[in-house]
Amino acid sequence: MIINYKEPYWIKYEWDLSDHKDDQYVTNFNKTESEKISNLFHQSKYSLNVQFKLDKNLENDKIFCIFGKPGKNFGLTYNEEADTLALEFWTEATTKVAGDEFNYLPFPGLHYEELSKGVNITIVRNNDEFIIYNNFEKVGEIDFDKNLIDDYRTEGLYIGTGNPGTEVPEHRYHGSFDIDSMFFVEDCIDIDVVKKIHNTDVSDLNKLKEYKNIIFNYKFDIVNNQEIIFDNSANTYFVEKVPSEFIK
Repeated sequence: MIINYKEPYWIKYEWDLSDHKDDQYVTNFNKTESEKISNLFHQSKYSLNVQFKLDKNLENDKIFCIFGKPGKNFGLTYNEEADTLALEFWTEATTKVAGDEFNYLPFPGLHYEELSKGVNITIVRNNDEFIIYNNFEKVGEIDFDKNLIDDYRTEGLYIGTGNPGTEVPEHRYHGSFDIDSMFFVEDCIDIDVVKKIHNTDVSDLNKLKEYKNIIFNYKFDIVNNQEIIFDNSANTYFVEKVPSEFIK
């Protein structure tokens, strides 16, 4: 599925399907903003996996997000000028006089030539450390002293942008790319488990003992007539297009 420029999606709401179990029809009137999604990245142990590919023929900002959260720049970003994929995030100040700390973890040796063919990226948080994987092979890690800043607790997770409503254009991080799948597993730092989930057909996910830890799991090959991507986990954190009034 192509995420178009300035047409991002978000994972923000928990949907109530109690009245629509048969046809899975959902509307704007049966969902509530999810505190779980808002606070996802402040957990101490988890893994997020995303499979995508880039295309220079698509419109992008010079730096854009594969996924991100509003606030100070956070997410998996691609810098076109530097030809670099990286994890960017801010952590709390270590002292009362110090400011928040910016953290930058690039994927070494991973450039457009490979990204255009398609890659599978995993980001693992293990307490005060992020570990990054390319196609399930470890390629980097970074330690940090304090937790992520509270900015990242106030919104859901965006796909195709980082901070679409900011008044500063260069901080919006709008992008276009082809996304295939994305899933998040809490209390999981084992890359072999992540690989197993990735290789399991969605119809068989509920047979895995780790199924209860899958917070969301999306295949972006099916979008309903409401432009919604359904969740293959036990939850109903569906992906939907961000309304245009939230985008600058």
